[in-house]
Formats: sequence, structure tokens, C-alpha cells
Amino acid sequence: MPEGTLLAFDYGLRFTGIAIGELALRTARPLETIETKNYSECLNLANMIVREWDPVLLVVGLPLDKEGNEQPLTEACRQFARDLESLTSIKSVLIDERYTSLEADLRMKERGLKVKDRMLTQHAEAAAIILQSYMESDVHE
Repeated sequence: MPEGTLLAFDYGLRFTGIAIGELALRTARPLETIETKNYSECLNLANMIVREWDPVLLVVGLPLDKEGNEQPLTEACRQFARDLESLTSIKSVLIDERYTSLEADLRMKERGLKVKDRMLTQHAEAAAIILQSYMESDVHE
């Protein structure tokens, strides 16, 4: 795996969280959450962010149920990863994102963030957890 910047996406129909990390340092942090009205707008904004940060790899969270089965949003996330890869010519990988939203909310509660603030940043925090999970896995080695 080449060293460099990685971007992760916690794709959602309205909100998509984005995180940034460095594989060499194995660190990830929330970058931003984008709110969009439709898929095309989300894909275009994601593409702009990818162009700005010039990552070597894109990581997209794959929503599965607690048993590991696909759910309604799973195929939409697969399509988002495929479309983003096609648009940017940067490889994308999918990684299980089970419980990342819950973990993100708990982390923000521990930091004392109020409910309104947690709602605005939860998706980017979840993307950071997805990215950290990817970097700590054996998938990239």
C-alpha cells in the first residue's frame, strides 16, 4: 500500500461524513459532514473534496446489520464507492461500518458535546472511526 493521505466516507442519503488520515501514522480525524439534497450533489461535493486533498485511497463504510447481512443502504454505498472511484480514478475500498454511528455518538458525549452539536458532527466522526478501523486492519497490508 502506498503511503499518503486517505479519505473515508460515511455515505448517507442526506448527510455524508468525511474523514482524513495518514496510513504511515495510522491516524484518522473527522474532516467534515456534507448535507446534500440528492445523490448527484453528494457525488459532486465528494469529488471536489477528493480533488482538494489528493488522497491515494478512498475508504467507504459499508452498512451491514448486526448479523453482517446487507440492508437497504448497503447497495447505495457500494454504488457510491464505484461512482467515486470512476469519477476520481482513485481506488476505493469498502469496510464494515457496523456500530460506528453509535461509537461516534458515545465519543462525542464523552467530550461533552450537546445533542445538536453531535448531530452535526456524528457522520464525520463515524467516517474517522471507519478509517481508523481500516488502518488498523490487515486489509491494506
